[in-house]
Amino acid sequence: MTLAVQFAMAAEAEAFTSRRAFTRLPTKSPYDFQYFQDGDLIVAVAGAHPRFKVDSIGSVAAALLTHELVERFSLSRLINAGTGGGFAARGGAIGDVYLGADVTVFHDRRIQLAGFDKMGRGHFPVESDAGLAARHGLKLGIVSSGDSLDCTAEDMRHLLELGASVKDMEAASIAWVCERRGVPLVLVKAITDLVDLPEATASQFEKNYPGAVKNLAEAVEHVVAHYRDAK
Repeated sequence: MTLAVQFAMAAEAEAFTSRRAFTRLPTKSPYDFQYFQDGDLIVAVAGAHPRFKVDSIGSVAAALLTHELVERFSLSRLINAGTGGGFAARGGAIGDVYLGADVTVFHDRRIQLAGFDKMGRGHFPVESDAGLAARHGLKLGIVSSGDSLDCTAEDMRHLLELGASVKDMEAASIAWVCERRGVPLVLVKAITDLVDLPEATASQFEKNYPGAVKNLAEAVEHVVAHYRDAK
């Protein structure tokens, strides 16, 4: 069985893979997804979109990459690592790293039809280890996903209702696949911006991204070691 770490952005992956002697695997993906291997550890990266020349962030690429990972490798567990927004009102700070707690949800899938409303939000299960978080100074919190970098007033209302501590663009779509395929999922998210501050998300992200990525790589190292030892 194989442990895997999935990243959306190349810089996030490189900060982690540069710590080890990874070998790049032959590309079999029609979507230009990238795979790297170090023994029983696989790293998967969404890669750049060939037309737009930027990282393939967001729910579509994330779900497809997870599906490919599950099809190509016999996964014991998947760790989704990346960056996201936090909430000052919930004690979040720039550079914090969160371990996803309990479930992951969607905050921008609003479907006002009986049954579909619950499906839209998801509430997909994730593994949450309070001891692991405490040992390495990680915070615990619910991760909520949406396909926009900014946060509208309506998004904020739903984020607060859902009890989110982290806002990202991939986790819930990855969890959708993991739940259907029976793969345990762990979320590790470093904070680049505070959603409930007046400063624009994009400017916060650009300023704080390098530091958050460094913290993320360090946290992922600890999380990987924990689950490798747990085998």
